[in-house]
Amino acid sequence: MAPSLAPVRDPGLQPERTALSWRRTIMSAVVASILIWRGWFHSLNGGGAGGALAAGDSAHMVGLGICAAIACLTTITLVVCAVVRIRLLHAGVAALESEDHLGVPTLILRTASAAIVALAAATVCALALGM
Repeated sequence: MAPSLAPVRDPGLQPERTALSWRRTIMSAVVASILIWRGWFHSLNGGGAGGALAAGDSAHMVGLGICAAIACLTTITLVVCAVVRIRLLHAGVAALESEDHLGVPTLILRTASAAIVALAAATVCALALGM
């Protein structure tokens, strides 16, 4: 009886390409977060005018503060998702195809997608508030 020769999947450069794309995604999230935080700090300093704050400025600052907090949380979430996904890819194909990890890639991608949508919403809100 001849041993069965099942084809072995060769991932090629797929793990490296995926790691690079995760890094680009994180870099763009960090840039968006920095810009939102910069806008919030600018509004906290009275818009650079150094004068007293108007009555409507407190709501403006709270809104930008919420956007900054969402930006920070979503960026951290993306970093965690990227680290987990890159570790799974570098663990090898056998780890990806085992039954223990079947739900992990789906959960990572859904979480990362939700974080990106939340970051986009925070960016749009910060822009609407006049960063």
